[in-house]
Amino acid sequence: MSSLLHEPDGVVQVGVAGWLRFVPTVDGSAVRAALLLMAFEPDCKEFSFTQSRTDAERDPFHRTHPKILCEAAEVLVRFAELRPALLFALAAEVPSGLLERSFGLNPLSCLVKVSVPGGDGRFGSTPESFESAELLWEAGEPKQGSVAFNLLETLRERSLVTEPFRLAGAGLEEAFRDPAVENLYAAGLEAVMRVPDTRGSPGSHGSLSRRIHNQQLDFPAVNPVLQELDWAGKLMPYQQAGVEAFLQNERLLLADDMGLGKTIQAIAALRILHARGDLASCLVVAPASVLRQWRAELDKWAPEMSAIIVRGAKNDREWQWRMQRDVKMVSYDTLRSEHDNRSHIFRRKWDVVIADEAQRAKNRNPTSAALKELRRARSWALTGTPIENDENELASILEFIDHDGEGASPRFFPGEALRARHRTLQLRRKKGDVLDDLPPKQIAMVPMELPPRQRASYDRAEQEGIVYLKSLGAEVGVQHVLELIMRLKQICNADPKTGQSCKLADIKERMAQLSAQGHKALVFSQYTSETYGVEAAIDHLREFNPLALTGDIPLEERSAVINRFRNSDRHRALVLSLRVGGLGLNLQEASYVFHLDRWWNPALERQAEDRTHRMGQTVKVNVIKYSCVGTIEERIDEILQRKQKLFDQLVDDVSLNLSARLSKDDLFGLFDLN
Repeated sequence: MSSLLHEPDGVVQVGVAGWLRFVPTVDGSAVRAALLLMAFEPDCKEFSFTQSRTDAERDPFHRTHPKILCEAAEVLVRFAELRPALLFALAAEVPSGLLERSFGLNPLSCLVKVSVPGGDGRFGSTPESFESAELLWEAGEPKQGSVAFNLLETLRERSLVTEPFRLAGAGLEEAFRDPAVENLYAAGLEAVMRVPDTRGSPGSHGSLSRRIHNQQLDFPAVNPVLQELDWAGKLMPYQQAGVEAFLQNERLLLADDMGLGKTIQAIAALRILHARGDLASCLVVAPASVLRQWRAELDKWAPEMSAIIVRGAKNDREWQWRMQRDVKMVSYDTLRSEHDNRSHIFRRKWDVVIADEAQRAKNRNPTSAALKELRRARSWALTGTPIENDENELASILEFIDHDGEGASPRFFPGEALRARHRTLQLRRKKGDVLDDLPPKQIAMVPMELPPRQRASYDRAEQEGIVYLKSLGAEVGVQHVLELIMRLKQICNADPKTGQSCKLADIKERMAQLSAQGHKALVFSQYTSETYGVEAAIDHLREFNPLALTGDIPLEERSAVINRFRNSDRHRALVLSLRVGGLGLNLQEASYVFHLDRWWNPALERQAEDRTHRMGQTVKVNVIKYSCVGTIEERIDEILQRKQKLFDQLVDDVSLNLSARLSKDDLFGLFDLN
């Protein structure tokens, strides 16, 4: 039997179990075999499959040809990267003694005799569930204290003795639905194909590997408590997997794409811990702007759990901390204040501490120090962008996650050791990998010609700015250049003298058509000024009754603004400052996103766009970004395109803060100052 893979030099690994399936083709001309392997320390999975021809005329079910089954089982195990300590097969599919003849005691093998609802569990069946299972050990049960014994106990605790048979069968069916696989075996090549655990890898969105990965590799058996509780809605399979990951790991970085429901997964895990009696205290640390969302989601997904947002003056916070609540929520700024005041919350031990939007802890400053000093049994971090600038940020976040329970954290530094630890702590899924039905997001870069008066203002400001920079001579610094860049970007938004704006004129023209078609839009700007920012956009778009959402609006009033936009057809546009509107909002009612100006950090831009491109969106999301021709915007875009490869090397799908990564030569080169 030939193979597409190289044989690894493997040994039996602790905590790895395998499940074999054997299913004949309809005409009995071949038998298809699958092997699903699961490892628990660290958690990973592997799936492989093959097909062997039989003598269909003599024996359509090849029960008298155990040699074929032996060969299939041996080659699947031999070419696996994970090496099992336990190997299971269905008694209805495998003759007694076959596994022992193939493998001896390494791995220890077991036939599983099952009772299938509505069936007899015969050879080739792919049951949805098993009513009961009897374990028939080929060479005696595993000895107490052995690797196999401890692994079996783990499988029983997690209800995973029989469920993987269904997953292996489903994976086998999915594999042979693929035309490429059918053609391969039809051509007479008998090959082993392996699907590794690809969580966090980009992969081809339509590939067989991705489909099998979604179907089974990333989805452990549903936790029994998850099934028993009443839920406000159905958790998607990848969300169930996320819940399981939280329950099985005291330290976890959930780095799912924005819009995949990280908050809901964390709350579901908290609820299960609470139902088990394993949760008496939880602290959620999050930006102030998303605390109300946390409270609303807790009320929806864990209604029996009590919660309180801790805020206000020091005296008010004191009695709030002392209230008996299952979950307490606090902003990063308030937590830092409590740390400065040597609050008692740093002396108690929390069952769970969750850092939401954990990129707020990316810098080693008083805020992240306060977070890391909390005594906790479990550390969970939620962020779609664990790196924005460099590896030091990832190191700081991991120092919160990786702890000893008493508030002491290791010190991480950029390098392979950090990346290796990162791989063991992070679970990341992309929208394209798990949401097959999510409409696409289409991004359009729109070049704009500045109209005459706006161009005159821009040229004058640029010329005067360059003259000033050159006059500084050796004293010129990066900050001087950044100040000029900001001034020029503002003029690209709108002429400060006349209010003329090619960008806002284009948005207004597009909105006239979009509004007539029933669409709503989000407009983002990093500025709030009435001359060239949010307020200027509100004025230009007033016929569409736009609403504004900026940092000047008190937290308690922001929810009302959002609800008005979501629920009223009268308001066709919501204009947001990028910093406020980029986090914690669900705005699927909008299908168009306009970036009035570009932020240095593309990760923040994507966060803003994904306020609408997320679960629940039913139409294509159109994102429009502007760049004024012959201006600083165009020149910066050119640098960003040249640098993008460098920015992609640190963490998959995480963009970097470009203002921090552009060199002094890059910045000075924008104005020929090198």
